[in-house]
Amino acid sequence: MFNTGLLAPFLKRSRRSTPQRVVHTPEPVQLLAQSAPEMRKFSSIEEFDEFDRELRATGDRDMVHILSNSYLMPIEINHFPSDPFSEEYMQAVLALHARISGRSNYDAQTMELSPISFEEMIATPSAYQGSSEWLGNHLESYGHVIKKLDVKPGMSVVEFGCGDAEISLHLARLGCSVTVVDIEKTCIDVVREKSQRMKLSIEAIHGGFDADLGDQKFDRAFFYQSYHHAIRHRELLDHIASMLKPDGFIVFGPEPIIDPNGPWRHAVPYPWGPRFDGLSLRAMRSYGWMELGFQEAYFAEMLRRAGWSYDLQKSETNGLVFSVTAKRPAAISR
Repeated sequence: MFNTGLLAPFLKRSRRSTPQRVVHTPEPVQLLAQSAPEMRKFSSIEEFDEFDRELRATGDRDMVHILSNSYLMPIEINHFPSDPFSEEYMQAVLALHARISGRSNYDAQTMELSPISFEEMIATPSAYQGSSEWLGNHLESYGHVIKKLDVKPGMSVVEFGCGDAEISLHLARLGCSVTVVDIEKTCIDVVREKSQRMKLSIEAIHGGFDADLGDQKFDRAFFYQSYHHAIRHRELLDHIASMLKPDGFIVFGPEPIIDPNGPWRHAVPYPWGPRFDGLSLRAMRSYGWMELGFQEAYFAEMLRRAGWSYDLQKSETNGLVFSVTAKRPAAISR
């Protein structure tokens, strides 16, 4: 699943004094009052569109930063159902996405595709499309996720929404048995080409999050900036549970899991739903992508209800060093 590149600027300012573990304690999940000083605000989608057209015309190289530091005042959320785990809430999210994207009847098979080039993805993966700081932050982030996966040669790993699959390529080099899944055929072609050039054995599957991977059981599953594209994200947890070994676990990282008291609370003013920052708005308006965000309390409660633990870690200096590890009792007791 092609990511917007949002997470680096989106999380960069959310810094703590030390890398921090967050242990979930139940708390109510609720709508938030809006407060985002020093952020550009738009009162309507039309106002955002006009600003975005002007920004595209300037060709400003700082476009990602500018869009990430702007947001649309939330629309049509005052009457959202109170239970974020209900089907009614799901339908409200789909209706809001249709309003934002201008497309009805969301279909991942046709609305999660990307304007990407095979040759460019081979030559310059997304981590290499910026400054040395951008590259360094991504490489540190990759290392963090690899460490959280806690794998050894011979272990089996599946990545969902792999994009350019840079982490999975590292794991295959380590000696892991790697499977990757992506809905974008170009991404799968790129992974196959790279693995062939490197003489690595990676099974690359063209399909969505619900792809049939047969009877294989995996030691690990992970997402890298892709889980937020899954509209049926709770059902996806059950799908993954069915394909993991008893002591297998999931690593999410990084994803837009938002501190409701942090500086980016304006982007996700409800338990979960489409993000209101400018970069996410552009992705939804331009391509129809599902760009979800999650409040921390909702994400932790979602995992708890599905029988998973919630272990969040953040870096003090690099917003891309951000992960949630989800384990079941058998894995926790190891």
